[in-house]
Amino acid sequence: SSLVSSGSGSTPLRAQRLAERLQEGERNGFTQCQSAMAQVQVLGRHDVAVSSPTFGPSGDLFTISLTGDIFRYTGSMDYDNEFSAETWGNSSGQPQGLEFDNQGVAFVCDAAHQAIFRIMCVKDEDGLQRQDIEPYVREYEQSQFIGPNSLCLSRQTGMLYFTDSGPFGETSLQNPRGSVFAISPSTQLLIPLCLNTLAHPCGVALSPDEKNIYVAETAMNRILRFTQHPPQVFHCSVFYQLSGRFGPTALTVSSNGDLYVAHFDFAENTEVGRIVVINADGEVLTHINVPGAEITGLCLSPDERYLIIAERSTTSLYRHLLPQMG
Repeated sequence: SSLVSSGSGSTPLRAQRLAERLQEGERNGFTQCQSAMAQVQVLGRHDVAVSSPTFGPSGDLFTISLTGDIFRYTGSMDYDNEFSAETWGNSSGQPQGLEFDNQGVAFVCDAAHQAIFRIMCVKDEDGLQRQDIEPYVREYEQSQFIGPNSLCLSRQTGMLYFTDSGPFGETSLQNPRGSVFAISPSTQLLIPLCLNTLAHPCGVALSPDEKNIYVAETAMNRILRFTQHPPQVFHCSVFYQLSGRFGPTALTVSSNGDLYVAHFDFAENTEVGRIVVINADGEVLTHINVPGAEITGLCLSPDERYLIIAERSTTSLYRHLLPQMG
């Protein structure tokens, strides 16, 4: 049965009103974005907010919710409007980030357990699906993490990169103790890229050649870039300084190196969500506007035709049809 609500309650109605208002271009500054807004469609609405959309190795779309559930969606990106969703697994905690390796193993950042878990779903002899869950990493040099937030995997080396920020507000301008780590798949050793100095590091993404790691430092309203020179020696600088809104949360990178940045703000401040598209030289290419300002997750479909967007205030999952080059 589908776990996606069909539109009952105030939150889906609010999302519908926002979409209609945006598409009519009623808000100042968005008259030029009417055609872009028409490309934003609802993939699914939940009773609770979901985040961290990602595609598994078989091409299925997944998200996680703060209740611990990991959802798998079924539907055709080209033909179906709202997808149906089923519970694939549960981290039994407070998951914030989700990523799959090439074997279909899920890695989950969990704030409640202050750890990263590995989750595998396997079938028993009787055909029933069961979940194997185990801690992957919990601490660095005998100090427990504040709470891992987001992660990404290198497809070339298997290195896992993640941010450690704790729950929202735990690391901030007044208390910049967030970190960025890498985990070697062969040795399981943790490599600190930036230790106990960041103001809520959140989204993390790799450049196509995997030489650069982008990190959204939310409370500083900026994107950091960690570049390797030589390999495994990381140098950090400010890649892009944003202004306005609260700060960047989620990141995803296209195969041509364009960086999609979820520029988060609170719903009390604005009804319109904004995604900033920045090229590899740090130049803004365009903005994408969506219903709801509290964007908590981004990913690109495998063919990069669609941008998938998770938004908290409307508890919705959206897709945006991207313009095709050439």
